[in-house]
Amino acid sequence: MRKAWKRVPLGAITEEQSVRVGDLADEAVVLSSTKHHGLVRSDEYFKNRQIYSDDISGYKLVRKGWFAYATNHLTEGSIGLQELVDLACVSPIYTVFSCSPEVDENFMYRVLKSDKLLSDYGLHDQASVDRRGAVRYRDFKQIEVSLPPLTEQRRIAEVLDEMDTQIRQSLTRQDKLRVVAAAETAALMRSASEGESVEWTVLEAVAHISSGVTLGNDEAGDGAVVLPYLRVANVQDGYIDTSEVKTVAVRSSDVDRFSLAKGDVLLTEGGDLDKLGRGGVWDGRIDPCLHQNHVFKVRCHPAVYRPDFLASYLASPRGKSYFLSVAKQTTNLASINSSQVKKTPVPIVPLEEQERVVASVTEWKEQLASASRDIEKLRLLRSALLDDLLTGRVRVPTNA
Repeated sequence: MRKAWKRVPLGAITEEQSVRVGDLADEAVVLSSTKHHGLVRSDEYFKNRQIYSDDISGYKLVRKGWFAYATNHLTEGSIGLQELVDLACVSPIYTVFSCSPEVDENFMYRVLKSDKLLSDYGLHDQASVDRRGAVRYRDFKQIEVSLPPLTEQRRIAEVLDEMDTQIRQSLTRQDKLRVVAAAETAALMRSASEGESVEWTVLEAVAHISSGVTLGNDEAGDGAVVLPYLRVANVQDGYIDTSEVKTVAVRSSDVDRFSLAKGDVLLTEGGDLDKLGRGGVWDGRIDPCLHQNHVFKVRCHPAVYRPDFLASYLASPRGKSYFLSVAKQTTNLASINSSQVKKTPVPIVPLEEQERVVASVTEWKEQLASASRDIEKLRLLRSALLDDLLTGRVRVPTNA
C-alpha cells in the first residue's frame, strides 16, 4: 500500500541559515536570485556592472543544496536552489534556508516555484508585519505544502527533469534551425540581388511609403472614431505581434489614410538598434487597423514587387546595412526618416524570381513555426503535468 502524502508547514522541513561569509570571502561566489532562472552568478547575469559590495564578508553563505530568495521579491518567484558551486553567498537582505533529510531539494524547488506557492507568498506579503512587501522566514515557515514520501519526491523530480530536458533540446534544435534559415535566406537574397545583370532602383519607385497616426493629437474632435492601431512593440523582426493591440481616436476623414491593408510591409522608425528598420508583412488579421507614426507603411506596386520578397530583402544583411549607414545615431539609439526609407536601394528582380525566393523563405518560416508549436505543446504538457504531480492527483510509480 502506498504511503499517503502529508500536509506540513515549511518550518517543519526547512531551517533558516544565517552563516556569514567572514574569512571565506575569497572562496565564495556571489549569486543573485532571478524570477526565471533561479540563482545565477551575479557577475555573469549583470554583465557590465558589479551590483554587490567590494567587501562581502557580511554576506550570507549558501552551500550547495541550500535555497535562497530575495526577501522583497519572493512573490515574483525570485527563489533558487544553489547547484552552481560548492560555496556561494548572497546579499544580507536575502533569506537562506536548508531542507531536512526527508526532503528532496529538486522536488522542493518545483513546489516553491509552483503557482500555488506564489499565491501563498502573496498572502503573506500582504499580511507582512513590517508592510514593506517582504516575506521573511518567520512568514515563509508558516506556509503549508503537500509532501509525498521521499522516494516519490525523487521520482517526481526525475519525471519533470525529463520534461525540461525535452524542452531544452527542442529549443536548441529550434535555435539551430533559425541559424540555418537565416543563412539560407541571406544566400537566396544574395543570389537574387547580386550580379552585373541586376539593376537597382529606390523603394519609392516600387512602393508607396507613408507614416501613421500621431498619438496625443487632440484634433480628432467630436466626429472621431476609435480604432486599433499597431505601434513599434507590435512590429517584430519578421512578424507582427498582435497579443496586445491598443486603440486611438482619429478623425473619420483620416481613417483611409492611416489604415493598413493585407500585404503592407511595416517598418519601425528605430529606437534601440535592434528596432531600426525592423519589420514584417501585415496579414490583415484585424480590420480596420491603423499604424502609429513611428511605424512606416510600405505598400508595394503589385505589378513589380511582392511584399514578402521586399520584407525578406530589407531584413537581409544588405538591407539592414543601408538603414545603419543612413540612420541618425546616438548611444545605442538610431532612427530613420521617411525620406531615407523612400531612397532605400532595392534590386529590380523579375516577379517569377521573387516568387521562387518567397516560396523557399516560406518553407523555412513554416519549419520554424512548426518547431515553435511543438515547443508550446511541450510547455503546456509540462504545466499540466507539474500541477498534477505536485498535488498528488497523478501518482508516479516507485520501486519503494
